[in-house]
Amino acid sequence: MASKELEENELLKKIKEISDYKYALDEASIIAITNQKGIITHVNDNFCKISKYSREELLGQDHRIINSGHHSKDFIKELWVTIAKGNVWKGELRNKAKDGTSYWVDTTIVPFLNQEGKPYQYVAIRSDITERKKGDEELLKKIKEISDYKYALDEASIIAITNQKGIITHVNDNFCAISKYSREELIGEDHRIINSGFHPKEFIKELWSTIAKGKVWKGELRNKAKDGTWYWVDTTIVPFLNQEGKPYQYVAIRSDITERKKGEELIKHMLTTTEYQNKQLVDFCNIVSHNLRAPLVNISMLLNFLEESQDEDDRLELLNRIKPVVTHLNEIFNELVESLQVRQDSEIQSINIDLKECMEKILISYDAQIRAFNATIVMDFNDVPVLYYPPKYIDSILTNLISNALKYKSPDRNLIVEIKTIKIDKHIILSVKDNGLGIDLERHKDSIFKIRKVFHVHPDAKGFGLFMTKTQVDAMGGEIWVESTPEVGSTFFIKFENNKL
Repeated sequence: MASKELEENELLKKIKEISDYKYALDEASIIAITNQKGIITHVNDNFCKISKYSREELLGQDHRIINSGHHSKDFIKELWVTIAKGNVWKGELRNKAKDGTSYWVDTTIVPFLNQEGKPYQYVAIRSDITERKKGDEELLKKIKEISDYKYALDEASIIAITNQKGIITHVNDNFCAISKYSREELIGEDHRIINSGFHPKEFIKELWSTIAKGKVWKGELRNKAKDGTWYWVDTTIVPFLNQEGKPYQYVAIRSDITERKKGEELIKHMLTTTEYQNKQLVDFCNIVSHNLRAPLVNISMLLNFLEESQDEDDRLELLNRIKPVVTHLNEIFNELVESLQVRQDSEIQSINIDLKECMEKILISYDAQIRAFNATIVMDFNDVPVLYYPPKYIDSILTNLISNALKYKSPDRNLIVEIKTIKIDKHIILSVKDNGLGIDLERHKDSIFKIRKVFHVHPDAKGFGLFMTKTQVDAMGGEIWVESTPEVGSTFFIKFENNKL
């Protein structure tokens, strides 16, 4: 009797345990039981709550009452085939509540089998995952949105990604197209591969200092393609930061602004040219006003005298006096025209000129004078033997300076002329030094290079050589100046700009 009582107690204990499990499951989950045909025979309160149907509306129905139509027929078929074979089915289902709203449930359907191993009912245990699915959908939506942004950015921009050391880890097709390097040639390199050398080291240092601090850098960069051509890009470099706030990679987003920069350069050149031409026009007007007024006034006065005179001898003498004034006026006019042509000749061609060879050709024309004056010509072109310059200009410049040295030699000593070139930084300095009469710079410093200015009496002096020399130097963006002491000599210096040797 005691044994039977023990068995009953054990049975009651098991029933209580099962009841507790059922209670816990019923409280925690959404439960539905159907017969082997799929007709609902039981639902718990959670099922009614989430589906918004009453128990009476659900019992006797099948699960089509909550079918949202989201899943394909093949999906539903595969579910039924699985459980009909007595296998457990697990998956996620989107159902539709009575009010038309949808909800998601993580579902496990367990077939209960009879003695023949055939299902006689199915227990569906579900948990509400609607919020999680909404989060997943929102996340997928965000990922799709980001992917679309990335695609649009990739199509529209020039993209490169580097690691924290500046090594390129990714480039898009646009980067390859503008740089003319293949992807294989770029990956693993740093951006020095496209460095044009245009920007100073301080500029590049400031760029790296900015992004290394985790800050965005924006600016314009001139880069060099594989074939040596250059291109401009408007650039934004964005640092990606790790949890410590340190950059672990950099994304550079660029747009091609080459044509815009070319336009800016063209406008800048046009403005500079216009400004220079306006200055030339003002200078030319001043020169014309200054140098033509005197001979014109002279002619006007002589013509008045001619009209007033009745004596034929006087009239003949006045005519003879007008003739040299007209000749002088014509010379001035020709000189001004020549100087204007130099100023307008902006496209004159430059070539590499061997200075020693050029100087020797010029000296041939002065051989007789050099011998007669016992002059010594010293040339030192060792530092810069070749000059990139218009040949007719350098020939004219050297000819004028040598001619003046011979013309204004001192009567007290043999003439020595020293011609030398030196290189200082990016400039080339040509000097022509003589030990001649020299120039009083205190008196003439403001008129050294003006037209028709002479500083010593000489029958061949016209005051045009130094004016033309300065005009030709100015036309090529150079600079000319003089150091001189009376009775000691003069040294003319010319600084040449933008020369390529």
